[in-house]
Amino acid sequence: MSTTDNPLIDMTDAMTAYVGAEEVPGEDFRDTALPGFKQTLTSRRSIRVFDGEPIPEEVMRDCLRDATLAPSSSNLQPYELYWVRDSTTREKLVEACLGQPAAATAGELIVVMARRDQWRTNLDKVWDLMTKGGTKTMPEPVDDYYHKITPRVRKTDALGLDNLLRRVVFWFRGRKGATVRSPVNTGDHRVWAHTQSSLTAMTLMLSLTAHGYDTCPIGGLDKLRIRKMLGLPDQAEVTMVIAAGRRRPEGLYSARVRLPYGDLIKEV
Repeated sequence: MSTTDNPLIDMTDAMTAYVGAEEVPGEDFRDTALPGFKQTLTSRRSIRVFDGEPIPEEVMRDCLRDATLAPSSSNLQPYELYWVRDSTTREKLVEACLGQPAAATAGELIVVMARRDQWRTNLDKVWDLMTKGGTKTMPEPVDDYYHKITPRVRKTDALGLDNLLRRVVFWFRGRKGATVRSPVNTGDHRVWAHTQSSLTAMTLMLSLTAHGYDTCPIGGLDKLRIRKMLGLPDQAEVTMVIAAGRRRPEGLYSARVRLPYGDLIKEV
């Protein structure tokens, strides 16, 4: 039974701490992990010309598995990664990427798709995994979160009535205190899905860098053509295409330029 007006607090209070095999960050972890992480961050550059050599299959699969460890809202994981291996499909994808060198010379191409239309399917799959096929009972607040709260926030209808109802509910709740303010329109749902897929894309690029390969996120492309090429529905949207491989010397176009720290980081 709910004990507060905040389901996030109720769910947290209902859960016991999970103790698993994962390494917990601490000072010892920092001493071993931080140097490599810093090197990965500073080594990652957007490379525009690759040598065209494929990345070994086992490396690609390991990097793609790493990408699935990216954080995800409600753990719904509303994205798909399409590793394009068929030569004919690849040619079409390069054309849809406007023939730019990063796509044309890459050893591998991965299409990152935002799938806001799959929230319900993924919720059911995640719940099945959490409950071990229905054999494990979850605390009531957790059950409520996944079967009441999340559907109320994520579901949509063709007429937009669900979004309209949320707009009214959020407005009234906001008069009394802090509340979520979205989604209340199609754009909000799209932003949500692209946020999740972008987190996954960045995780993939960092993993590829850590494995000794270069990447380039490509946003200048024909998203409609790519979606149709992959046979996906209208609500599936391309977030980006990631080109990957080993760089050629001419593939790095300039030194790294970043705005001053104070222009981007604000302390309040």
